[in-house]
Amino acid sequence: MKADFGRDEILITSRRGLRSPLQLSRLVGAAAILGGFLLWEIYGRSIESNIFFPTFGQMVVALVGLLQDPEFWDAYRQTLVPFVYGWLSALGAGVLAGLALGLSPTFKKLTAPYVAFLNALPVSVLVPVVVVGLGIGLVARSSVVFLFAFFEVLLSTAAGVGYIGDDVREMARSFGMGRIRQFRRIVLPGAMTAIMAGIRIGTGRAVVGMVVMELLLVSVGVGKLVSRFRSGFESPELYAVVFTLAAFGLGSLAIMRRIEVRALRWRGDS
Repeated sequence: MKADFGRDEILITSRRGLRSPLQLSRLVGAAAILGGFLLWEIYGRSIESNIFFPTFGQMVVALVGLLQDPEFWDAYRQTLVPFVYGWLSALGAGVLAGLALGLSPTFKKLTAPYVAFLNALPVSVLVPVVVVGLGIGLVARSSVVFLFAFFEVLLSTAAGVGYIGDDVREMARSFGMGRIRQFRRIVLPGAMTAIMAGIRIGTGRAVVGMVVMELLLVSVGVGKLVSRFRSGFESPELYAVVFTLAAFGLGSLAIMRRIEVRALRWRGDS
């Protein structure tokens, strides 16, 4: 009984020890953010005019005002609609194409040069091509987001499938596993880590595409607010909008990270 109690106490102590680095990293991260805001405020107060660079306090006041403005939320709604369409399309098409690329050597040989070329090409260069081909409507804006995220998901998924050696598949065939069962029991579980990583990275790229879409293609949502505040030299409001975009990107990545951890929990991956 005493031995069991001692073992339990050791386990509890070790678990607390495992938690402490995570708590410490969170405290360090929070301190770094607060320190950055403090430096922002100090630098803003040290300059003569805040017409180009507001203080952190001025930005917060402007942010509170924007959050109470229906026009701000309507602008975000118009921006998020093409973002969601392009993002979800990129995730679905990227995973499917990546699986096909990793499973079929013939398909890989046929498409590898085009994938390598388009992946090396800066996506922003393709925006004028999208405008010429699709105009400036919802389809064009969604396509820009799609292009930013698609190749990240595709290449990560294909790499995950490629990590599964041919000897493993050959052994599965020797045990009488059909292709569908191999896909369900070997390929998909083995590539899941890379697939989820690609989805997370692709989500971050989709957010970048959303901003590029608004600034380079057509400014109907958040980009319209950015253009208006920039033209009117309303720097607190401008920085507040940029702050919300950064918060949206970080929040999206945090949510995808949580989903990734839950999806890979059965493997013990994190």
